[in-house]
Amino acid sequence: MEKGELLGQRSGHKRLMVLGTGSGVGKSLVVAGLCRHARNRGLSVAPFKAQNMSNNAAIAKGGGEIGRAQFFQAQAAGLDPDVRMNPILLKPLGDGKSQVVFMGRPLGIYDIQGYRELKKGLAPKLVEIFHEYARQFDVVILEGAGSPAEINLLEEDLVNTRMARWAEADALLLGDIEQGGVFASLYGTWSLLPPEDRKVIRWMGVNKFRGDPTLLQSGFRALEELTGVPVIGVLDHLGDLPIPDEDSYRVRQKMPQESDTLRILAIEWPHLSNRSDFDPLLGEKGICVEFVPLGKVPSGKVDCVVLPGTRQTSGDLEMFRKSPLFPWFTRYVKDGGRLVGICGGYQMLGSDILDPEKIESSREWIRGLGLLPFSVRFKNDKIARRVAVRVRPSSFFESLSGYTGLRGYEIRHGRTIPHGQSEMFDLHDPETGAFLGAEGFFSTDGRVWGVPVHGLFEDDAFRSHFLEQCSSRESVSPAPYRENLEAALDRLAERVHAAFPLLNC
Repeated sequence: MEKGELLGQRSGHKRLMVLGTGSGVGKSLVVAGLCRHARNRGLSVAPFKAQNMSNNAAIAKGGGEIGRAQFFQAQAAGLDPDVRMNPILLKPLGDGKSQVVFMGRPLGIYDIQGYRELKKGLAPKLVEIFHEYARQFDVVILEGAGSPAEINLLEEDLVNTRMARWAEADALLLGDIEQGGVFASLYGTWSLLPPEDRKVIRWMGVNKFRGDPTLLQSGFRALEELTGVPVIGVLDHLGDLPIPDEDSYRVRQKMPQESDTLRILAIEWPHLSNRSDFDPLLGEKGICVEFVPLGKVPSGKVDCVVLPGTRQTSGDLEMFRKSPLFPWFTRYVKDGGRLVGICGGYQMLGSDILDPEKIESSREWIRGLGLLPFSVRFKNDKIARRVAVRVRPSSFFESLSGYTGLRGYEIRHGRTIPHGQSEMFDLHDPETGAFLGAEGFFSTDGRVWGVPVHGLFEDDAFRSHFLEQCSSRESVSPAPYRENLEAALDRLAERVHAAFPLLNC
């Protein structure tokens, strides 16, 4: 293909894949930028990632889990997220095991060898799913995972160059200059691939650059001489855009500034999940959001502690109790500190956790923190659904009593068993309006509350009320989260297209 030839001219359709030299090089955001650029040009476009490994999940239309990165890419494309965008989601549990989610629903828990066998049967299904889905769109932007040059896994790979060949997609190989050794990583990745896989790599690109890009030109020329693959662009660092991080294990946080008036700590569980709950808080001025690992003891004034979601509620709670952070946490609660629990963190706040079927751990029972009036029982069937939330009248949520604008989603095996006190929220099916149950509790003094629903902080009114409670300020004017995110996606599209104009999708 000539350097100026537009994507898709060979076969009459537009299918592009973004591969990376490793994890965290920026594939997810580049895919999101390309999706938004295509959408802004009036094209129908969809993202696709055959297999994702992440505990940061979201709920697609009709229920079912997909990776949070594909949820974000769907937003960029102007689509309602669909499980076909991410047919396989692996949710790591530790000890070499993962829960395998296929087309949004759990298949079971597999170790490495078990999953290798499972993949043999999933591969043809993936190809069928992709082609059935791709026919609906002018453009499909595929995303790889990790590195395509894991030569010990090439024959069983489902998500990189083999997927590109199955999809008849042309691939951009992306390198991260911030990690160092970008020329070696691009050349090394290409050179380790067999000839049939090298052929899908039509272009190379560099991401996260700070400085004068002309300094890279001699290296690009040498790289093209070695590989025959043109380096078509350089994307600058995107740290100034208020967009979610890559779907990786690195935790985004907002460190203290002199102008900050509010400090929120989130406990960084060993099996942390759905950290995206904090994205709306990261965009607020005057607020510091810190993730604190179990081995660290905070110092200074803290306005609120959040117990986030986790894939191992009982295991992480036991580790928490044995950690240096727990004595500090106990004093913080005793002194009247504000505390919020979300999903797994919420389940920890109850009196006890029952797991007779040993779904999440080998313990059939574990004592909870005893701060809210309920127990939790784990069941094999998993709740994975979107919910519309109505705030019940109470003194705790007085300014939001009766509010029906809240939307969120649930991903959990645990079921709440109340101990007499009324719940905070009524949950409804957002499509049919059917009542799904009541959830969420707060302490009698109003300083501790929790809920199993993710995504509530994306609502500006709810987030404003939460921040007012934490800071004791009369009024907090929140940043318009969804409006700002849409504007950031448009800027992302402009910068990705400016960096890689040949990918004219």
